[in-house]
Amino acid sequence: MKKESVDVSQALVKVDSCGMSYKGSELQLGTPIEDWIKVLGKPDRTFMAYMEKDKGTYVWDKLGIAVDNFENGDGTVAWAYIFFLNLDSPEAKEQMLNHARGWVPHPKEYIEKEKKSTEDMLKSPVYSDDLSQKTIKETFQKLLKESYIYPFKVYQGAVDLNGFPVQAGMKVEEINSYRADLPYSGKFGYVDDDIDGVNDSGTTTETFGGDYRAPGAECKDGRLQYYELTYTATKKLEYLKIGYESKSDFDSRKVAEASFEERKKNGK
Repeated sequence: MKKESVDVSQALVKVDSCGMSYKGSELQLGTPIEDWIKVLGKPDRTFMAYMEKDKGTYVWDKLGIAVDNFENGDGTVAWAYIFFLNLDSPEAKEQMLNHARGWVPHPKEYIEKEKKSTEDMLKSPVYSDDLSQKTIKETFQKLLKESYIYPFKVYQGAVDLNGFPVQAGMKVEEINSYRADLPYSGKFGYVDDDIDGVNDSGTTTETFGGDYRAPGAECKDGRLQYYELTYTATKKLEYLKIGYESKSDFDSRKVAEASFEERKKNGK
């Protein structure tokens, strides 16, 4: 595939083999969320994990960026998302976005009417039990943009990923054409056969969406910094995720690598 000339020298987000930066200020996965807030500013919205008060997903609506500090279990940043689509996109209206499959846009008047109806139901003794209260609140929340992790504005321009561009509208084949000669990360490979959010570790060249992963390099504490592209079923680039390998995945990988080396040494 012919590569287009894309200038990444002015990219707001630059990602190295280990670590990244925003407007020149350094960031590192596997570090406390407070370090990220110092660079990105106070998040516009937060989605706390169940029974947690300081672990979850933090969203910067004006930057098109979100960060997760729950998945690794130790409160450090596990993932950073750079969004190229949001709930204002045609794909959202067609319910194509991976984290907003059921979202439907509604006029402001409809939202206000449903809000009043919800408040009345919550006050009614008929729905006073905990399950009813929870269900009513969740039903209303699904109508609101702020209930989804998609930032109100998407990221602008290209991301400098290992010296090469990732930006809105790019196909995975185009992104891979830049990465063919990288010594450590290599190309993005297909990992979600049915777009259900589960990495199936399959390989295919004819795909219609899903997740693609580039393995990355060992960084802080020997754990991988890796990269994933998520596409809609209509082949639109939804977001880039920069990930940090969990401790359990790191331990499993090291056991597997040691086992492989042992078999190779014994000629098996």
